Amino acid sequence: RPLKSIAGLKRPWGIAVSSDGHIMVTEWGNGCLSILNKEGLKLASIGGEDGIGSIKFVSPRGVAMTHDNLILVTDDHRICKIAMNGNCIASVGEKGHGRLQFNTPSGVTVSPITGQIFIADRYNHRIQVLNQDLTFSHCLDKQGTGPGEFFKPRGVAFDTEGSFLYVADCNNHRIQKFTPEGKFVAQFGSKGSDPGQLFSPGAIAIDDNNLVYVTEWENRRLSVFTGNGDFVSSYGGNGSSNQFNLRQ
Repeated sequence: RPLKSIAGLKRPWGIAVSSDGHIMVTEWGNGCLSILNKEGLKLASIGGEDGIGSIKFVSPRGVAMTHDNLILVTDDHRICKIAMNGNCIASVGEKGHGRLQFNTPSGVTVSPITGQIFIADRYNHRIQVLNQDLTFSHCLDKQGTGPGEFFKPRGVAFDTEGSFLYVADCNNHRIQKFTPEGKFVAQFGSKGSDPGQLFSPGAIAIDDNNLVYVTEWENRRLSVFTGNGDFVSSYGGNGSSNQFNLRQ
């Protein structure tokens, strides 16, 4: 059973936690980033109709925190770096296929070691890697179904030590594991609804014990794996009572 449910959000998409425990939630339906306290009370919204700060969003999705407690948000073919007061520090990107161009950027994560920024560039079928100042570093950009290749990747996350990058390879229905340099290590999951299978994996997060949490669009559930890909458990399913409903 969930410890707590937080209501009043419109199509929440991404979630991150700041170093002081504030919860950042992108609301795709409201075009904003909401800041909540540890109890889930909304303290402020950035963007949207009545949000604080200078930034305005089109389709906010992924969110992550930098080492210096700034907020990263993937928006409509761009990534924005934002202060806690809502002011935009930097923004890069436009629609396209080249360096620093995106086609529906989704999940975003920051390397615990280098501070580099890894972005799931969904419809370009790649992971773009940026430096801390949002300049281009390199890409993991092989499209396909083989090991180390992507088909509409959606979620990205590092383990706590920064030793491995995990990618929710959505339309290949699997999780892929890489070194920070982009070398393929392993994969787990296959299309289906049985325990340990995945059906359109989306968001991904990793806890202090290096358990891997994966949301599944089509199965409407949360599946949990070890860092090596062994299935642990799953939660949810279609419904409204301690379950999940909207595929988003």
